[in-house]
Amino acid sequence: MRYTYLDLIEEVLRSEKREMTLGEIWEIAEKKGYSKKLMSVGKTPVNTMNASIRKHIESAKNVKFKQTSKNPALYYLNN
Repeated sequence: MRYTYLDLIEEVLRSEKREMTLGEIWEIAEKKGYSKKLMSVGKTPVNTMNASIRKHIESAKNVKFKQTSKNPALYYLNN
């Protein structure tokens, strides 16, 4: 199974157990090596994560994440 940006976000949030911005999530993903599991990483991975998580929150039946703050945008697990 392919490792996606949503998988990366979930893995970081589970390990850190706190609300985080996408920038913080990406920083930790790089430090812990989670980003190496992705098939490819473009020039703006945080933008890609933003698009992925917003699409997921809007359209998924079982939403894994919740946005807990708008400015800055903080995310956490929805369980």
